[in-house]
Amino acid sequence: MVEYRQSPNGLKYSTVYRKPMSVGLVAKICRISKKTVLNWIYRDALKAYTTYGGHYRIWPGDLKKFIVKAGIDVPFQFVDDRQTVFLIVDDDPAYTLLLKEAVLSHFANADVIATDDGYEALLLMGERKPHVVMLDLKMPKVDGFQVLELLRARRKDNTMKVIVLSAYLDSETRARLKTSVADGIWEKGMPVHEILRSLDEIVNVQERHKQKSDSYSHSHAD
Repeated sequence: MVEYRQSPNGLKYSTVYRKPMSVGLVAKICRISKKTVLNWIYRDALKAYTTYGGHYRIWPGDLKKFIVKAGIDVPFQFVDDRQTVFLIVDDDPAYTLLLKEAVLSHFANADVIATDDGYEALLLMGERKPHVVMLDLKMPKVDGFQVLELLRARRKDNTMKVIVLSAYLDSETRARLKTSVADGIWEKGMPVHEILRSLDEIVNVQERHKQKSDSYSHSHAD
């Protein structure tokens, strides 16, 4: 991925790495030979995993840790796609804070963003690509039902999970939600530890699917 930034001297660009990298790419970044990179991997100095095709792949975050520890002076910018992004959409600040702190303390690589506006939530879904959205129904301006309706056309090629988390789940509301794109319907009275356990299941399923997809795509690219 290439990012462009405005500077006093004009428009400059820099490469930002997101996906797992091959031995050859790591060698190019570190300005050394592939054999040296392989030796790092064999000695467990550089963390790597193997694809279904038997090729090594290195996550950008793991390479950055190695570069810093080894004192290698090379430019390297990255955003680690292993991070799990949660979006909380709720106009109750106390409940939002409770959820945010619980998620951050439970998931080691969590990034939690929050908004009390359904319209802003839709923008954040497009910009930040959250893995899990926890959506309240009753909000000012654009409410949860409107968000779900607007999401209907976007969900074909999206692995994002949308969980409705509301205190107003009568039979009529549940019936209406069953025809929506919501992946789950949870009551706000649900204990936090149960919410976290359910989120664990969602995140683990997504991670297995992502690893399978990454391994498949990389093995076919070699």
